[in-house]
Amino acid sequence: MKNEFLTSDGIKIEYEYNSQNYDDVDSETVAIVFLNGIFMHYESWKILSKGIPENVPVLFHNFRCQWSSGCAVDKECSFERHVEDLKELLDYLCIKKAKFIGTSYGGEIGMLFGATYPEYVESMMIITSTARIDEVMESKALRWRDGAKSRNSEIFVNSWLTDVYSEGYINSINNLSQIISSRLTGFNYEGAERLLEAFLRLNDLNLLERIKNFEFPVLIISAEEDNIKPKRFSEEIYKQLKSALHLTIPNSGHAVVVEKPKEIGYLIKSFASGTV
Repeated sequence: MKNEFLTSDGIKIEYEYNSQNYDDVDSETVAIVFLNGIFMHYESWKILSKGIPENVPVLFHNFRCQWSSGCAVDKECSFERHVEDLKELLDYLCIKKAKFIGTSYGGEIGMLFGATYPEYVESMMIITSTARIDEVMESKALRWRDGAKSRNSEIFVNSWLTDVYSEGYINSINNLSQIISSRLTGFNYEGAERLLEAFLRLNDLNLLERIKNFEFPVLIISAEEDNIKPKRFSEEIYKQLKSALHLTIPNSGHAVVVEKPKEIGYLIKSFASGTV
C-alpha cells in the first residue's frame, strides 16, 4: 500500500513498507531497502523481490523528484539530500539496520549512504553503478537531459534507449521505444532533469576514496554490454573495498534488472538470505 512521508524540508516521499505495525519490528530486525535507478519507479522492484520471505520487512520508495514524490523548485535535489531523506525515512519506520539493494543511480546513493551512515548498513548490493563520471558518461547524461527537456515521451526514450539496453534486447522486442513511451504516463520530466543534474555532480562526492572505509560486505553486479556504466567502473569499486564479490551478467545491457529478471531475482533472493 502506497504511503507518503514528509521530509524535514517539506518534500513528500512516496514509499511502501510491508511491515503493517512498525512497533512490532524488533530493533534487531534487518530490513531490505531497495534504491531505484534514475528513471525507475519502485514498482519495478516488486517482481524481482518475490523470493524474499514474507516475514522480512521490505522498503520501496521513490526518491525526491522521481515520479510522484515531491520536487519543489526551491528545494535541494542532490545525492546528499537523497541520503538525508533516506535516513529520515528509516528513522520514521524504526529501521535500525538494513540490507541495501540499489541499481545505477540507486547504487550510487547507496554507496554515499554507506559512507555517511555505516551504522545502518548490514550489507549492500549495487547493480550497474559507478563511483565516478568520465567524459563519455557525462556526454550521454547531457543527451538524456535534453531528452527530458523535450517533454516528449518518444524523444526522451530515444535519447537513452541504446545506452540502457543491449542490442540483443532491443532487437528482440518489436517497437520497444513505443512500448516504454506508452508507460510514462505520470512521469516527472522536470524531476528527471534535476536527477540528471545531481548525477552530473557525482565526482564532487569523491566516492572512490570514501568507500574504502566500508566494513560491511558488498555484492557488485555489472552487465557485460553496459553502454552507460561499463563493467570497468564496477571493477574500480570492487578494487576499493575490503569485503566484496563482483559478478558480471553476460548478454545484458545497463538495465540488467529488466533484461535478466530471473538472474537478478535469484541474486536478490540469495543476497537477502545471506547465501551470497
